[in-house]
Amino acid sequence: MDVLEEKRNRKKGITPLMATLLLISFAVAVGVVVMNLGSAQVEESAQCPINIGLVLSNIGGEDQLCYDAGSKELKFTLENGINIKVEGLIVNIIGTEKAESYEFNDAKVGKAGTYLGKANYDSAAAGEIRQLKISPKIVLYDTEQICTEQALVAETVRNC
Repeated sequence: MDVLEEKRNRKKGITPLMATLLLISFAVAVGVVVMNLGSAQVEESAQCPINIGLVLSNIGGEDQLCYDAGSKELKFTLENGINIKVEGLIVNIIGTEKAESYEFNDAKVGKAGTYLGKANYDSAAAGEIRQLKISPKIVLYDTEQICTEQALVAETVRNC
């Protein structure tokens, strides 16, 4: 009877090795969850860590930003700073009747480079331009970031 009772007692619990593996697995799972929550919080409050230096070109004391009613195009010229390459632009135009957004993925501007841009905008349908906002997109550590806090904002747009 002693041998049978001893075998039964051994099978009732888990071995110390299995307990150790379970505890390690649980600790890894908790660590992964905490790290994911932490990185989500960082991304939520993230700002561009670098000063891009994107500005509207100024020639003869006049910003190079205008609206051509004949071709229904908003034309602008941008100059990039010397810190980082711009990989694209988000252009938001707020009119009196509606707002429109454009994404320029081909607007790659090197360090200290210049970009001539055009965006289709029909003032007859969307109304007079009240505000223009141009936000740069950069790639930092293999992650694309849209830097809205460094966006160019213009509230007066002259005619071309």
